Amino acid sequence: MSPRIKISGFILLGFMFLSTGCAPGRYSLTEEGPQASPEEAIHNAGDYLSHNPNWHIDCSHFVLACYHSKEMNHFLNRRKYNHNLVYDLNYFLTQKKTRRKKAADIQPGDILIFSKTYDINHDGRIDEKDVFTHAGIVESFRDWVVTYIDASEGRKPPRVHRRSFSFFGEKNNERVAVDPATGRKIRHRETFYAAYAAP
Repeated sequence: MSPRIKISGFILLGFMFLSTGCAPGRYSLTEEGPQASPEEAIHNAGDYLSHNPNWHIDCSHFVLACYHSKEMNHFLNRRKYNHNLVYDLNYFLTQKKTRRKKAADIQPGDILIFSKTYDINHDGRIDEKDVFTHAGIVESFRDWVVTYIDASEGRKPPRVHRRSFSFFGEKNNERVAVDPATGRKIRHRETFYAAYAAP
């Protein structure tokens, strides 16, 4: 079993280019060691939630921190700062071919990708063009309810949260955004894009 990840094992490259949503606060691994298992990643996410809930880290690098993956670290930190980091994470996972074919296959430790959580392209509306806007790690999946842990640099403290949504019914389907162009409430369920097994 790999050692628990410590915050001191990361270097803050700190910057922000978005004022809302999952703004990018970058971290890069400095510790050696194997990638965490899904169980260890969930444990790491829970530790951050309990002991460092105000951590200034973007959602993609939070996933990186929990999984402690050298390959993911290289992929997420290889380019300059003015791009969509969730897009990079989704691209990395797509290359690994670990996408769950259906929601029923979701497992604890899976990496979730969301779209339409905010106006990422700054066109004054939240719609199908606002893709790859958020990410998190599945903590549990029971009775069609996904519970996951995520982080967002742009969120008011606490920045690390435990959240849930249901694929059916009105329970666990909170409002996550409002389209500024129409005033339409965007519910949690409709922002789900994909779930990926750990690479």
